[in-house]
Amino acid sequence: MTEHGESAYPIRAVDRVCDILDLAADSPNGISLIEAATGAHIPKSTAFRYLASLEARQYIERDAGLGLYKLGLAFRSTDSRGKERLLSVAAPIITSLRDQLGETVNLGVLDGGFIVHELVAESPHMMRLAARVGERGFIHSTALGRAICAELPEDRVLAILKGKGMPSLTASTITTEQGFLEELEKVRRDGYGEDDAENQEGGRCVGVIVRGTRLKCGISVSAPAERLPKVDVPKVARALREAADAITAELAAKPSLLA
Repeated sequence: MTEHGESAYPIRAVDRVCDILDLAADSPNGISLIEAATGAHIPKSTAFRYLASLEARQYIERDAGLGLYKLGLAFRSTDSRGKERLLSVAAPIITSLRDQLGETVNLGVLDGGFIVHELVAESPHMMRLAARVGERGFIHSTALGRAICAELPEDRVLAILKGKGMPSLTASTITTEQGFLEELEKVRRDGYGEDDAENQEGGRCVGVIVRGTRLKCGISVSAPAERLPKVDVPKVARALREAADAITAELAAKPSLLA
C-alpha cells in the first residue's frame, strides 16, 4: 500500500467495481446508472456491464420500477437474508390461505424470546383478529409460540419463560411452567398449537411450525372464536399444515432461497 492507502498495483476494473459498491453503500435509497458511471469515471455501457455482473452475484439488486441499484443480499447477514427469502416465498402462500379460509393468516418468528409477526394477511371481515407486522407476542399465550416451542429443547423453553415471564393476559392464560410444558405435549400429539382465548378475549388461533429454514418460525390462523369454533380447529390445522409444507417445498426447490 502507498502512504495514501492506495494499492501499489491497482487493477483498474476492480477499482471501478469498488467505486460503484462504495457509492451504493453511501446511498441507501439506491443509485442510478448515470450516477454509477459518473462516480466510477467510466462509460455508461461499462457501468451497466459491471452492475449486471454484480446483480447476478447478489452484490447489487435493482429496483426495476425506479431503475435504481442498491447493495444486495450478499452484503446482509445470514439471518437477514434467510428471513427475506422466507418471507418472499411465504407471502403468496399465506395470502392464498387467507383467501381460502377468510380469516387472518400470520407468519411469526421466534426472536429474542418473543414471537414477532413478520407477515400478516388480514381477514376481509370487518370484525377480525389481526396483529401488526413487527408486533411481539409471548410464547406461552400464542398458538405460534406453542407450535415453535414444541420443537425446542425444554431447557431453552424454560429459560425463555423465566426471562420473559408468563403474564395472565386473559382469565384462560396458562401461567405456570408445568402447565405450559404439559400443553406442549398436547401440541406434539396433535401437530398444532392452539390459543383458546388465552392471548385475547373472544379469540382463537391455531398455529403450526414451518420447517426447512434455520429460523424458528410458524404460520397461524386467527379469528373470533364464534367464527372459528372448536370443532373446526382440526380442519384449519390441516390447511395450515399443507400451507407450511408448501413453503418448505418451495424453499427446497430453490436452493438459493434456503435460509
